[in-house]
Amino acid sequence: MKAVRIAIVGVLVLAVSFTSVWGSVITAAPAKVEFQHLRWKGNTIKIAISNSLTRPSSNIKTDSDVMGAVERSLKAWSRAANIDLQAEFSERQNVSPNGPFGDGVSLITIAQTPENVLFFAKDADSASAKTRIFFNRKGVITEADVVLNPYQQFSTDGTFGTFDLESTLTHEIGHLLGLHHQGVLGATMAESFAKNGTMGAVDFGPRTLAESDISAIRELYGAPSDIGNCCGVISGRLTTAAGRPLKGLEVWAEDTQSGRVMGHADSGLEGSFHIGGLPGGDYSIYWKTKDASTGSAMGEVGKVGLDGGENKAVNGKINLRSSDTTLQYLGLNSQLADYGLSLNVGRSYLVNLGGRNLDADAAKITFNSSFIKVSQFPITSQEFGEGVSGISFMVTIDPDITPGEYSIFVSSKNGPVSCVVGALSIE
Repeated sequence: MKAVRIAIVGVLVLAVSFTSVWGSVITAAPAKVEFQHLRWKGNTIKIAISNSLTRPSSNIKTDSDVMGAVERSLKAWSRAANIDLQAEFSERQNVSPNGPFGDGVSLITIAQTPENVLFFAKDADSASAKTRIFFNRKGVITEADVVLNPYQQFSTDGTFGTFDLESTLTHEIGHLLGLHHQGVLGATMAESFAKNGTMGAVDFGPRTLAESDISAIRELYGAPSDIGNCCGVISGRLTTAAGRPLKGLEVWAEDTQSGRVMGHADSGLEGSFHIGGLPGGDYSIYWKTKDASTGSAMGEVGKVGLDGGENKAVNGKINLRSSDTTLQYLGLNSQLADYGLSLNVGRSYLVNLGGRNLDADAAKITFNSSFIKVSQFPITSQEFGEGVSGISFMVTIDPDITPGEYSIFVSSKNGPVSCVVGALSIE
């Protein structure tokens, strides 16, 4: 068996008048503008749908429900937050060129124009779409253009080897609204998802927003008027025992009773984190390191109860003791990838985990839900090649489980635990 890395969802490109490089993202933001806090000034956002999506195209499978996919992807976000996304048809074809200003029209296009093709010059084979955002010094979005990759094919019926159009649009509209990628593998805004049939099955899971997607968008725009008991904030600061701030850690909130992942954030320069848009409830807060290649470490920060729109703080002194076990991949059907798995209630699955130093005899697999059980079927070792060790285990999903995203925890002989956050999307 072979490990396959799949990083094929959209890329977010930011543009304003000051140019700097932020990892693989080109941005022009002044340093004080925080990425997560980009948002539109108002709550009514107009989006132009290029006729390149509605007319016959070699990039979209014939008989695909294109407008249905557009409408459902817009409604997914409009139902989740206090925003009104208004679509209108347009004859425009081109993404606005990179620079200090766009053309003032937020466009979704798949046209094979030179400008759009150039947008994918470096990653034509790996990106399904890209979104370019224009914003000002205050972090207010003034325009956002979505370009579906004109080198790829899309469908709405799960055709093997195509990208799911609705999943792609839902993800990119999240970028258009100001959201970045998150570390919850089963979320719509996760960094990766697969082409149809990659694991021998069709996965429409990214069409449906995860709880962490919903909390992120509500943090920016608030909840719809008919939603009560929202929106709380859990924030804090993570440091070493000596008081040194720890930046770049993943921090996430799980509903203590059900074990579902409800929100996610990264710790900033001062070790601070902020998870907003949360409904009232009891939460367990966890942290983990990001770079699995250098050894993983994780732990629990603490437990917090929220009533309605409360703001609560929880700080943590972190022991960065690395585990000898690292988790990087998971999958089904003798394959591995770096995106979440969509599983159905009432069924059992043989799940693969891949990483470093995974040993079937030493590994203990746990979940924060009593409705996900590792069966008596023995945990077995697997070799996936490319320096990736792996294990396989049988998991059963109880019919009474609450749908959502659940993390997988693996401990080894030396005690510390590794985790893949929100890896299982239970439908």
